Amino acid sequence: MKEKGIADTSAEAYIVAVAGNQTYTAVKLEQPSTFATFVYTAYDYSNGRWIEKDRSTIRSQLDGGTQDRYLDSLGRIALSVSAGGRASHQLETGMYFANSNPGGEMDELRKQPLNEITDNNFDRLGWYRMDESGRFHVNNGIVKMEEIHKAKVKNCHDQTYRSIIDAKNYMPGNFNLSRPLEMVYPWIQSARIYDGSQRQVIVTHAEGTNLHITLQVNGDNDGHRLVFFHNASRISDFTGTIIVDSRSNRYFNVTVYGASGKINGAVKYSTERDSDEIFSFTTYVHDLNAANRSMIIPLPAVVESGPRMICMYADEQREEQAVCRIVLYHETPLEVDIEHNTWHEMVGSCPTCNQINLTGLSKYLNPMSWVNGVSSLGEFVMMATDILVYVCVLVVVYVVLTKIVIPICKCWICPMYIMSQSRPKSKRREKSKRGEDDDEGMRV
Repeated sequence: MKEKGIADTSAEAYIVAVAGNQTYTAVKLEQPSTFATFVYTAYDYSNGRWIEKDRSTIRSQLDGGTQDRYLDSLGRIALSVSAGGRASHQLETGMYFANSNPGGEMDELRKQPLNEITDNNFDRLGWYRMDESGRFHVNNGIVKMEEIHKAKVKNCHDQTYRSIIDAKNYMPGNFNLSRPLEMVYPWIQSARIYDGSQRQVIVTHAEGTNLHITLQVNGDNDGHRLVFFHNASRISDFTGTIIVDSRSNRYFNVTVYGASGKINGAVKYSTERDSDEIFSFTTYVHDLNAANRSMIIPLPAVVESGPRMICMYADEQREEQAVCRIVLYHETPLEVDIEHNTWHEMVGSCPTCNQINLTGLSKYLNPMSWVNGVSSLGEFVMMATDILVYVCVLVVVYVVLTKIVIPICKCWICPMYIMSQSRPKSKRREKSKRGEDDDEGMRV
């Protein structure tokens, strides 16, 4: 009979979009209901081998009182299960998400900063989501997108511009998702959205919690005699590593060889077998026959850095008969979330924009078109500045034309023009001089 812990959690969900035509379903997990799942198998020994006669799977809820179930189909074996409290580990209440595959199946759950269903925070994922009609949108996007989205023109003629979005979780490509929950938490075997309605999430624990189990035989029916067997505790050898992951979770990653049943272990203070014991643990190999199994055993913070001597022994053995090995210590650096703020340069798609022609010039000659689109003080200041610049340019052009360009053109077209203009001036000077001399003679 095998026991497995399951946390069944209710959820409410919405769908978010990511680059590459991928969609993710975000779910909010509440307090779970905890179940223990038992697999019952009955065998009959016949002709020198075991033949399976009966099999059933029983789910027993652990959140209430004692739960009673019948194991076999004949109702001869009653199972009573009770727990002293809730499971030793459970997921925190909050937002999680999973990849939505085209066939409707969901990948493993992941956790990152996510908006709740009623929130719209651009510093968290989930601000761009799918509505009931299947279209993606931003809640109150007309106002919100104007606040966070900025566009700056780099080259008007080439129609190149720079698009900037003030959002921490906006990555059009080359994005790295958080790791699945079973890779983050060693005590999780799997965590997935159960049904297509996205209302249930099942988190399967890698190890069960402490339970009080009672088996009761109701009688000898049909002349059949019931005999109980249990798998003996044994272990041949083991290898492992003490690991501290990027979230400071400390655990013993161990592989046992030729093991079955209940296995005890002890962590020593140093690499010497005779050193003091600082931590002890018990684990289980749920197999009738000896097998090789890998498992994760949580360790406390008192197991500090450095290699350690760890001893493991079967439940029927004495501690002096334990298998002891020096286990190495591996520590992963802390995970630091560095925020990368970048912008994207793009080219507009408007072939007729920024073309110089008579139609475009005539539009700007109309003063009424200057004030079109002015809806704020800033736009009015920009319009007034443009008009002032245009007036200054016209004055400069007028001065250059009248004082430089036109006189030079006259000299080039008619070189004698200046000479013809200079002769009448010289004659007028001579006449004025003669007149002055005559006036002086009359005075004398």
